[in-house]
Order: sequence, then C-alpha cells, then structure tokens
Amino acid sequence: MKLSIIIVNYNVKAFLQQALESIIKATQGIESEIFVVDNHSVDGSVELVSNHFPQVKLMANSINYGFAKANNQALQQATGEFVWLLNPDTLVQEDTAEKLIATMQADSKIGMLGCKILNDDGSLQLACRRSFPTPWVAFTKLLGLANIFPRSKWFGKYNLTHLDPDHAYEVEAISGSCMFVRRDALDEVGHLDETYFMYGEDLDWCFRFGQAGWKVFYTPETSIIHYKGESSKVAAWDSMTHFYRAMDIFAKKHFTSTSRFPLHWVLRGGIMLRYAVSVITKLGRNSFAFFLDMLGILFLTLIAIYLKFDTMEVLNRYVYVLPVYLGSWLAVISSLGLYRTYKYSVGRSIVAVTVGFLINVTLTYFFKDYAFSRIVMFISYAGALFWIPGWRIIASSRRTQNYELGTQRTLIIGDLKSASDIYSRLMTNLALGYTPIGIVEITGSQTVDKRVVGRLDDLLDLVQYHKIDDVIFTSDNFKVKQIFEYLPALSRQGVKIKLVPGNLSFIIGKSTVENLQSVQFVDMDFKYYHPGSRFFKRFADLIIAPLLMLLVSPFTKVVIRSKGLVAKQITLLDTEQTIYQTVDGRQIFWSNLGLLPQVIRGKLSLVGSPLELKDNGWDVKRGIFSLESVRGGAELNEEERYSLLNYYLHNHSALMDLEIMIKAFLGK
Repeated sequence: MKLSIIIVNYNVKAFLQQALESIIKATQGIESEIFVVDNHSVDGSVELVSNHFPQVKLMANSINYGFAKANNQALQQATGEFVWLLNPDTLVQEDTAEKLIATMQADSKIGMLGCKILNDDGSLQLACRRSFPTPWVAFTKLLGLANIFPRSKWFGKYNLTHLDPDHAYEVEAISGSCMFVRRDALDEVGHLDETYFMYGEDLDWCFRFGQAGWKVFYTPETSIIHYKGESSKVAAWDSMTHFYRAMDIFAKKHFTSTSRFPLHWVLRGGIMLRYAVSVITKLGRNSFAFFLDMLGILFLTLIAIYLKFDTMEVLNRYVYVLPVYLGSWLAVISSLGLYRTYKYSVGRSIVAVTVGFLINVTLTYFFKDYAFSRIVMFISYAGALFWIPGWRIIASSRRTQNYELGTQRTLIIGDLKSASDIYSRLMTNLALGYTPIGIVEITGSQTVDKRVVGRLDDLLDLVQYHKIDDVIFTSDNFKVKQIFEYLPALSRQGVKIKLVPGNLSFIIGKSTVENLQSVQFVDMDFKYYHPGSRFFKRFADLIIAPLLMLLVSPFTKVVIRSKGLVAKQITLLDTEQTIYQTVDGRQIFWSNLGLLPQVIRGKLSLVGSPLELKDNGWDVKRGIFSLESVRGGAELNEEERYSLLNYYLHNHSALMDLEIMIKAFLGK
C-alpha cells in the first residue's frame, strides 16, 4: 500500500463530505486506503460515510476520545508506505497527494512533511510552518512583538513570518491539519501522545521526530484549504481551554526547570496570562453590541433630561430609577435575539425599542415619586429609534444579518443544471440569507437562460459589476485547482467563496454549513392564518398605510417620472387598476403606492400575496409589497413564486412584513 489517509471527525458532516470527495479525486491512480475515525458525532457523519463512501474504512467511537487517541486507532491499522493525517475541514487539490509523495521520495531524510495551507480567503495560514515555543519565542508572541515585526528573524520566529512561504525548507513544526509521514520514521518515533486531548499533540510529535534525527519539512509545491477550527466551534470555550492546557503540557514535558532558572514555570505563567487575556478578549467581543446599546440609551436619556429641565441638577432624583428603565430596554433587546442570532436585524431593533418604551411608560405608574417626565421618555424613545437600528446598519453594511431575509448578493458557478438547482433553492429558501444575482455557466452550452450573466473568464469583472458578496461553486466537473486560482483575487475584492458538495445539499463556507433542503409543503402550520397574526397585520395596515399616504405619496409621481417607470393596467378587486414597473418588468417600492387607499379600506394589505399571482384558493390578501417583489420578481418561474408564497405563509410575522417594506424602500 502506497498511502494511508486518516481523518478524525467530530460533528462536521458537510466538511467531511467535501474533504472525502476531494481526497478521492486526489488519490486516483495511487494505491491508497482512507480511514475515518468518528469521535461520537451526532450530526449524521457516521451515516454519511457508511452510505456514500463504502470504500472508506470507518471507525465509530462511542465517546469522544480526542484527536491523538483517535488518530492512533487508525495508525495501528494503517499499512501505507506513507501516512497522511488530515483534518475533516480541509480541501485538497487534485495533485496534492502526488506532489507530497514526490517530495518525500526525493529526500529520504524527510520524516514528516507539510504543505502550504490556505485560509478560505486564499491567505496563508501561518501555523503551516512554525517554531517550538521556547522562552524567547513564547515571549515575543505573548508581547505581540511577532505581529509588530513579522519580518524580523528575532521576533517573527513563532510562525516563521520572516521566511518566504513560496520556498521549501526544514522547519521545527508543521500544522496538525496536514501531516504527511514516512512509515519508517513513524515506526521509529511512535504514535501520538494521548496525554493531549486536542491541540499540542502535533507540536509534540514534530518535536519527537526532530529528536530522532528526522527532518520536519515544509513544501510550497502544493496547497490545501483549511477551514480552521470547525470541529472546535461545537464547544468554543472548551476548545480554548484545551489549547492552553496543551501548551502547558508541552512546556512541562519538553522544557525542564532548574533551581536557578525555573524555565517551565516561566512558560506556564506566560501561558496562563495569555489564556486570561484570550478569555477577556472573547467576552469583550461578544459584549460589544450590548455595551453600544447601553451607552447609547444612557447618553440619550441624559440628553433628554437636560432638554426637559435645562439642567442636570435633577439627576440625583433619578439615580435609582434610571437603571430600571435602562434594564428594561436592554432586556427586551436581548430577548429578541439582538445579541445573538439577529445581531444586525433592523426590524427587530425597531420593535425592541418600541416595546421597551411601552414598558418604561407603564413603569412610570409604579414609580410616581421618581418617574421621569413622559416628555423625557418620548425624547429618549425617538433617539433610541435612530441609535439602536442605526449603528447596526452602519456596522453590518451589506452583511447577511442586516435583514432576516438576507442581502448577500450571490453568483452561482457551475454547469447549468446544478447551478439552476442551487439558484432556485437559494431564491426560495430565504432563511439562508442569499440573494442570487445570476449564474456563471462553465460548460459553454448554447442554452439561452436569462439567469446566466456571463462566462467564467469574466468572473472578476462580473463580481465587481454586480457588487457580489458571495461566490458559490456547485459543479462536480469544476476542478478544485481552478477554485484555488480564483481565491486571492476574489479575496482582495472582499468576496467570500463557498462550495457545494456533490449531492447539492449543503453550502460550505468558513463560518457556516447551510442546509439547502427545500421548504416542504406537507407542514400545515401556516403562521399567517393564526388569529393573532391576522389581527396585528390589520392593525399595522391601519397605522402604517395612512402614514405612507401622508409622507410618501406626494413624491410618488415625481419618482415614477424620474425612474422611467412604465404604467400597467391590471384587473384587481374586479376593477381596472394602474400599477407601475421598471422597463424589465420589476416592481419597486413606488410601483403600487397608488393602491394605499385600498389597504385602508381592508381590500388589500401592505404585505401579502403578489398582485398578479393566481390565488388558487389560499385566502391570502394581495399586498402592495410581497416577498416576491424583493426576491427576484420577474425572474421567478411559477413554481418558485408559489414556493416563496408558501414560505411567507409558514413564517409570517410582523417583523418579516417590516423587513420586506424596509428592503423594498432601500432597494435591497
């Protein structure tokens, strides 16, 4: 057997599938065996390997044994002349295995080999070649000198940033995500040290290879992508603890203290200090949104007090009640998920500020002796309406989380059949947060499809022209090597690259694995039909429609003329009605505002079924705005239009209606 490949997996099913598919392509023509050791995953990883990769030797553990012990299980059975340890969250090129074998065969002194490892944006993953954390190296890293002077031989030694990553050389250590080992060296050095649970075992192994006289070598001849830390995201805090514990074990094992110079204790102290800094940094990063909201509301309330009383001397009367009002607002904001899942949601921000205001106004009846003037509350509320959603809009820019319905402008690349499938799924599965802009077809077919926006040769220009946020590669016929070629250029434009494995069920990116399965029609829980939903929907129509007539309608004719909208006659409510659309048939925010009186009468709704979509007996009020109008409109086929309506009925909420209107107004 020429090559044994070992992957230890823990709850990263989609990444594992992608890795196995790329490995199988890379080992064509090479006598090889593949081991997957699963550390008790609960995400269907075992079933995936069993059902779709019968050629893989699967070892399913009943508990999580950690990285070192799980690898050793497979090492005991591996028979290859070379052994390749790979992380499941990696993507290898078609020639990677061949080039690593060739490098090994060219120098019999190389015992362990690593290649260039890239992040998903094409940048170099610095840990792919590094030094051991000796006191000086650890000192420069802990103080940040390695980051300040990366090109210095003295300060940049930790990640060897002073060396050219495009040259080959002997190093002290390589990354555990990709370790290519010679059998003879493995037999001499032995297996991984199972004292380490996760992290550190690779560093320890490299140290032992070097002590035994074998070269640990780095080659830039080939490269892989490593979606760093995907398995550890399942328990991020535990992973951070395991990392610093592993560094402590390594220092204790390999750097001996003396009575005159307590080397090990110096290193342990530095490691513990770094761990404490990491914990504080992580807490601060997660609390950033909370502190922005708290400080903003506090500042606005103080301004409101000053505007009302023209002095701050009255503040001492409110020193006890102020935290109550502030806490009420923050509690509502938190309960609506604005510090977790929906951190940048505009609609939820507005609702949170309004509900918090109503609660605080109610509380004034319980704190009559110390209550703020209601004028103060109104001023604070008005300011918070701008601040709470405002900083989120600025911070998120065009990020997906800015809206529950998503604003990530996306190109899909692949053969027309698979790309069309993904295009349709993204268009109708709004929970994923993508807005498909078009397809870049790679097979050169002559089929005319209005969704095809250009050729692969023009990808970079298409990305710039259409202001693309994400590029998704979908075709099995697309070589991984080609994806690597586009990584640097797309990364420089701020574009995220994502991949869809062969079964078209997942989108894989750095931070997420997204399920592409379509919404099923068998679920009969349509939230739109809940009595409460319909009552509040009608209530919102009666509040917002008159405001729109008052504030927006006077400008409608001017905007219609300036944007060159075309009048269209439709039959609606048994009468002829005039609406407006763009030259290419799309509806925009201003298209149907002439129908606002019908909303007030209850004949239409602000948000509902598209005006021209056949009802089919679903008893849904037609809307001036619809999910379809902010989701492709004229580009959708009939099946996609009904899928969108089905999604709307299933997931309807006041927040969704608000998001649809905001997106229509902003043209998102």
